[in-house]
Amino acid sequence: MGVYNSSLTRVRPFFKQLVARDPSGSTWLPNLLGLADKPGVLVGTDLLSNPGVLQRTDLDKEQKLLPTETFLRWLIQHPEKMRWPKNGRKRYSKETQLWREKLMGCRDISAEPIERQEAIRKTDHEEAQRRALTEFTACGPAKCHNKWWAFEGQTAVDCYLATDRMRIYIEGKRRDVLSPSIDWYPRRNQLMRNLECASAHAAGMPFVCIIIAEQKLPAISDAVVEDSLPHLSETQRHVLIRHFLGTITWRDACHATCVSYEALPNEA
Repeated sequence: MGVYNSSLTRVRPFFKQLVARDPSGSTWLPNLLGLADKPGVLVGTDLLSNPGVLQRTDLDKEQKLLPTETFLRWLIQHPEKMRWPKNGRKRYSKETQLWREKLMGCRDISAEPIERQEAIRKTDHEEAQRRALTEFTACGPAKCHNKWWAFEGQTAVDCYLATDRMRIYIEGKRRDVLSPSIDWYPRRNQLMRNLECASAHAAGMPFVCIIIAEQKLPAISDAVVEDSLPHLSETQRHVLIRHFLGTITWRDACHATCVSYEALPNEA
């Protein structure tokens, strides 16, 4: 980030020029989508050439996306797959710390007789998991912020474009790379997380995710997809990954939309 912050030096300057020139997006959005090297779910539709009229273009802040119900529930049900942040050193409020320790089986019960410790940990785990699932069912993802059982928070995409026909989620990169993890689940890839959260946010509308970067990013391996989405079936993962249109370079994006690449800010 820092002086090379992609939001300030690429995403906002680029898209603000385009929206100022044509708020409907009709003269530039098809050209941008046409650069996609993985058309995926758009194959067989006219959405690449006719994505619709822009209805929302809030370019001054990132678009927040809620975590998904299925992944939050999976984390609660599989605490053995999680890792306490900062190698166990991160601390929370007294109540949050206690219930997370119970769920993870790491509450300090060294004062108890050794022969009772295993039974206590089992009771702790069952109590915490039952309470977490009950509270989660009552709250859902929309009200999970700061809850002790919410092991994934909101994510954000750099640019969100909503038309009357589809939803487009854009992650801008410059010198930064895709984040490989979240605090509690280190194997959660940023792109896979964004795809899943965008799927829920789109609420049934056709949607795609795109990365715009200085250079093409390496392909996401099948192993990364599986590790990032352990709660989904192979078929569900395959369907989801088809909503990723691939990586577009900033230079190609500028050329296709008649924006001067050289005029984009070098530093924030």
